[in-house]
Amino acid sequence: MQDVAGELMARGRQVAVARVTGVDDNMIRPHRHDYLEVYVLEDGRRDHFSAGSVHRLRAPEIITFPPADEHFSYSPPGVPFRRVVVYARPEAVLYPHVLEEVSAGTKVFRPSEAGLAAVRRLVDQLLYTQEELGERSQDEMRLQLTQLLLVLQRQQSVDAATAARETRIAQVVRHLHDHYREHIELADLADQFFVSRHHLSREFRRHTGTTVITYVTDLRVDQARRLLVETDQPIGQIAESVGFATVTHFNRVFRERTGTTPRAVRAARPAVPAP
Repeated sequence: MQDVAGELMARGRQVAVARVTGVDDNMIRPHRHDYLEVYVLEDGRRDHFSAGSVHRLRAPEIITFPPADEHFSYSPPGVPFRRVVVYARPEAVLYPHVLEEVSAGTKVFRPSEAGLAAVRRLVDQLLYTQEELGERSQDEMRLQLTQLLLVLQRQQSVDAATAARETRIAQVVRHLHDHYREHIELADLADQFFVSRHHLSREFRRHTGTTVITYVTDLRVDQARRLLVETDQPIGQIAESVGFATVTHFNRVFRERTGTTPRAVRAARPAVPAP
């Protein structure tokens, strides 16, 4: 799925918005970004993994992710959905208390009838402003974004309800995020969740678009890439800490998944200015 709003943010926008309709468009790898996200589910169903919990959205519900929150989303097979995402850098939020609230953690909202009408109006305004003004849209979109966050913060939070509706695959996904550093066997995983290997493998692929082992490998590679950029840990130590048995295996898998080497990622990271 093309992330139009993400492409606009990469080109320097402070606020960007996009509406997408899809089916079976599942993210098979978690991601994070340095801006906040408002995800408005307008139609259908969508499951979101964030901060160790799976939130099962049913339209018209909304989820917000703080900056740097690792998350991904997926839908049951064959279920169409329509959503709007609004991305915004922290400095685009006009009121400090609003930014503080949205930065406190992932939240899910089920708006009242009046609240939903306000959300839809502001989403449409954001889309219109971006389309009509292009690069000149940012001042107006910052105001509309802040208004949207204010409306959401007056709505009913439903985190507990959505977290309680976990499916078996949602539980498996959460388990993998908690234990990807450990040795994982499909047979052991199937036993833990009281299902056959064949059924678990088929169900997991239907929901996530990939296999359990590939999913775990991608988690390990993503975490290793983050540690290569954000820490000074030796490459061998990073390989071991994310679950690879040997550095040789780590280097080979990392290159297969990313097209580059751990050493190259470490060398290319931005320099930290001297104090």
